[in-house]
Amino acid sequence: MTDASRPRILLLGDPAARPEGLERALVRGGFQVTEAERVGADQSPATLAEVVVLAAQRADEVLAADLEQLETPPWRVVPRVVVLASTDRDGPTRALELGADDAIASPVNLAELNARLRARLRTRDDAQSAKEAMLSRELMFEILQDLASTLRSDEIVETLVRRVGLALELAHCSFIVAAPGERYGRVVAVCESPATRDLRVDLNRYPEIQEGLRTGRPVLVTEMATDPLFQDIRPLWAEQGVTVDIRSEAVIPVALQGRTGGVFLLRTARQDPPLTPEQIDFAATLAHAASRLLENEERRAAIVRRQAGAISTDMLTGCGSLDALDRRIREEFERARRYALSFSVVLLDVDQLRRFNERFGTPVGDRVMSELGGLLQRELRAPDFVSRYGGDEFALVLPETDLEGATSSVRRVRHLVQGHPFPDLQPTDRPQLSAGIVTFPHPSAAEIKDLFALVEAALLRGKAQTDGRIGTAENVAA
Repeated sequence: MTDASRPRILLLGDPAARPEGLERALVRGGFQVTEAERVGADQSPATLAEVVVLAAQRADEVLAADLEQLETPPWRVVPRVVVLASTDRDGPTRALELGADDAIASPVNLAELNARLRARLRTRDDAQSAKEAMLSRELMFEILQDLASTLRSDEIVETLVRRVGLALELAHCSFIVAAPGERYGRVVAVCESPATRDLRVDLNRYPEIQEGLRTGRPVLVTEMATDPLFQDIRPLWAEQGVTVDIRSEAVIPVALQGRTGGVFLLRTARQDPPLTPEQIDFAATLAHAASRLLENEERRAAIVRRQAGAISTDMLTGCGSLDALDRRIREEFERARRYALSFSVVLLDVDQLRRFNERFGTPVGDRVMSELGGLLQRELRAPDFVSRYGGDEFALVLPETDLEGATSSVRRVRHLVQGHPFPDLQPTDRPQLSAGIVTFPHPSAAEIKDLFALVEAALLRGKAQTDGRIGTAENVAA
């Protein structure tokens, strides 16, 4: 056992009143022993003692004065065991009445004293653990009340990040919106930098976030300097001269409506202790509560949107109408210009819809479009928007998505369509989709109307292909 791991005993009081061999017995019992006549006002028990053994001739006014000096705030929580040289059988009782936590009279059995000290340490540790648990529950309840009192989704996230970061005294605490498989995420709240919002980050530089999004389970990095998750990225840090001043971190995925929609990121600085399981459980519990509040807020907002915007919905597919599409693109266009973000617009064309109408009748074609509309609304990310664009077309608005991400979304939708059971169709008759994509910023998109011209031209290019059937606006002029 090293000195650092030995419980610390401070011997105070009258040295002449100590039993013969007391210090040797304590050392043999596994304690680290320090002696002093009295404690000074500037001395802290954190470095001196976990238990004080106070020797006295008898339980009198001298002992009372010695116990009084241990009533100052930093010392009053340290257990005080009194050892009396007197053989008076009533001495321990008087010592307890004077303020001792335990007392023993002469003749002192040193083995018994060792056992009493260890019992006192166990009692103190249990009491401290119970106190810390109670304080943690009170703090959690206070934060939950704070979260519940917020009115908007962005306020819920900001409150969560701020309160947890401050409560755990973290070097970094943030919330990143992202979905599994996406290349980029969006930082929406940072505890230590509240002004930071809508910051786009390349997730290829954060393998721990990618792992959390992929698995949907918390990721704990105890020592970033040696964790194998960062094996592939460390050469890049060295090449770019990046100094990583982080010791440990935790990535807590947050699910919304059953799908992972972002992560709660906690970090400690290199000079700080690593995150503890208790801290991670504390943060995860609050993140889970926040996700439920976000879901409830989204449901309330959806009800309001349905009540206020029934005319914004296409009755056949349940997707947005052209008016709703125009408003949504206008919002994304202004936001992207204001915050230097990107977004993509996708047109999907159902190539065989006319053939379905001719072979099976218009009701079957309508049901195919309705099935496709429901599938798109279920499977796209929460921030994405889908609307009916024409008789056989859908339009998607994908915030903070580049061309590569939009192309991946099209391919994912196609894969889902191939596996979707259309009640009126045989497996060989499943719909085939052609696509056109434009990503803003685009050199030819100075106005919103330019985006529509570009994406329609891109769709024509896609329909003209014989294999991929995805056209892009990279080389299309408005």
